[in-house]
Amino acid sequence: MAFLKLIIALLLVSQIFGAGANVSCTSAACTTKGTCPDAPTAPAGLSWQNGSASGKCAINNCPAAGTNSGITGATDLFCQSCPGNESGSIVPSVFANTAKTGCVAPVQTCGSTRPAYSWDDYDCSECNGAALPYAKADKSGCQATSPTPKASMGADVTCSAGSCITKGTCPDAPSVPAGLSWVDGFGKGKCAISGCPVAGTSSGITGASDLFCQSCPGTPNGSVKAIFANSQGSGCVASNATCGNNRAANSWTNSDCLACNGQSLQYAKSDKSGCQSHAPSTSTNSTIILSSILILISFLF
Repeated sequence: MAFLKLIIALLLVSQIFGAGANVSCTSAACTTKGTCPDAPTAPAGLSWQNGSASGKCAINNCPAAGTNSGITGATDLFCQSCPGNESGSIVPSVFANTAKTGCVAPVQTCGSTRPAYSWDDYDCSECNGAALPYAKADKSGCQATSPTPKASMGADVTCSAGSCITKGTCPDAPSVPAGLSWVDGFGKGKCAISGCPVAGTSSGITGASDLFCQSCPGTPNGSVKAIFANSQGSGCVASNATCGNNRAANSWTNSDCLACNGQSLQYAKSDKSGCQSHAPSTSTNSTIILSSILILISFLF
């Protein structure tokens, strides 16, 4: 509150006397190029001079028309010396907008020194206007359209390094149903499906992958979550491990074969190396039992 009162007082002083408020540049040699950031080139005649306090600098003459707009080359220090003041607001505008055309009132700077993952819709609108008024889901920057509502977005998953929307970072999103895509997730460095299908993901999918199913799971089977794509990529199923090629060797069970393949290949092979359409043969066991019986009979007779 004290800082706000000081800024308002400095704004009133600057309006009465013309010179800007005192700010701190890199040294007291205010008129030396490089001590303060370059003064705006428009309106003409703006320059840095020694401030009214020792070691401080100030703009020589704040624009009579104000600094909310019409500036070329605005910087944060310029805006702190000659703040703008948005209509209907008592909060002075002490940061340069992204285009450097005026002084605006975000909570933090619009520039590169802003803390990472700190953007919100208000600051995006202040800094960028109507061009990029919405914060990204992970608050890493601003975008033109409102993010997908959180309720419909998929769960966070880990893709490879890079932007989630860049092709190749995550496996391709399914082509059916239409409109599915990868976006930045809620957690730092995470990705998520933009909007999970309303009808669910247990069936009706074209091009499902394990990561898609982990972001938009299907219907669980008891305690087993449906977070793996079936062998056809047509749905998310409740298998105990992936249905894909990177499954651990000799780990298939009847339940996983049924989940991954349906009834076409619902039985695990006797060595658990894969799935097959029929139950494993029991003829070998029967032969051994029969031989044992015959041997026993030969001893008795």
